[in-house]
Amino acid sequence: MNEELIFEAWAPDEGLWTPWAKPVLFANLSRVIGDPVPVDTWRSVDVGGVPPARGATAVVVDLPGKQSVLAGLALADRGYRPVPLYNVNVGPNAVIDAGEIAGALRSGADELRQMRITPDAPPAFLLDSRRMRPIRTPAPGKFDNRWIVMPQDFPSATMLMSRGIAEVVVLREDESPARGDLAHVLLRWRRAGMSILGVDVKAGSRARELTIEPPSLFRRAWYRLIALAGLRRANVGGFGAQIPEEYEGGRMSGFA
Repeated sequence: MNEELIFEAWAPDEGLWTPWAKPVLFANLSRVIGDPVPVDTWRSVDVGGVPPARGATAVVVDLPGKQSVLAGLALADRGYRPVPLYNVNVGPNAVIDAGEIAGALRSGADELRQMRITPDAPPAFLLDSRRMRPIRTPAPGKFDNRWIVMPQDFPSATMLMSRGIAEVVVLREDESPARGDLAHVLLRWRRAGMSILGVDVKAGSRARELTIEPPSLFRRAWYRLIALAGLRRANVGGFGAQIPEEYEGGRMSGFA
């Protein structure tokens, strides 16, 4: 199955939430060496803390690497529509390893095609919680593909509530307060009147109110500029670019 068909499995044309799916990683699947994930692995993922997909609940999966993809498949089996938001490019010496996510997306495409998910099924937005945790230090010669999410990457509270969605459940690996880039999204939804709940997948807990740490520069006009400072956007979309080698005295540092 080629990249286009794999993306279509995850983001079908008729899907209500397809406009929010990020095609960047899918377009690079042929360039990513990722081990295939055993087909039935997702069946062992416990998402019992998430309410049934009856239309009133949306999900944000903020788990590391392939675990987010597998949780998305487990939620799809319960009637949710997984929406991949992996806005990451790939390159040599990348500081964020997207290989296992790519492998899970490939393996999961066939599984997803066999599930009967309605076009208007409630969404489960998929994120890699390690998006800002590089496996190697960004430095000259490395491919810096750290990435973040912005409020614009998600439907607004108005859009969600117009579809009858009144609460959002966030799947995470702990019960600490939500911080950083995702806090900007969640707090906007909460202040618009939505319930924001959290599920600790490691503890197997049920959904409970999620504490959100008020982020700095919340709703400030210049937040986007500051948040993106130090990150590298690709000219083809998404995040990721080579860090230039340093030059000294007209020659590249480290070369005679």
